[in-house]
Amino acid sequence: MQADVPLDHVVELGAEVAHRLPSFAEAGLASSWTGVYDVTPDWNPVLGALPGVEGLAVAYGFSGHGFKLSPIVGRLLAQQVLGLPTDYPLEPYALERFVTGRLLSGRYGSGAVS
Repeated sequence: MQADVPLDHVVELGAEVAHRLPSFAEAGLASSWTGVYDVTPDWNPVLGALPGVEGLAVAYGFSGHGFKLSPIVGRLLAQQVLGLPTDYPLEPYALERFVTGRLLSGRYGSGAVS
């Protein structure tokens, strides 16, 4: 992972944006940040308890969709951790799917949360 994006790359991207959106040509850069964009082999998140790690529930690998899904994912994980029935089955999103080869494939192809 590269922590700092080279300034010449930022300038190049800014020029591309200004080309497509001329009103941005005079806009300046106030700040910037970089972050990890996590994806799984089937482009769907890993949700639920991790085998062999007592009391740990995870939610990762959203390929950029995590923020908008966080309310329902938080609810589902809370239900699971509390031992309650979940509103939606979490089993298809278990980490074990990568070991068993049961990767998810959505109606809309890769990149769409199934």
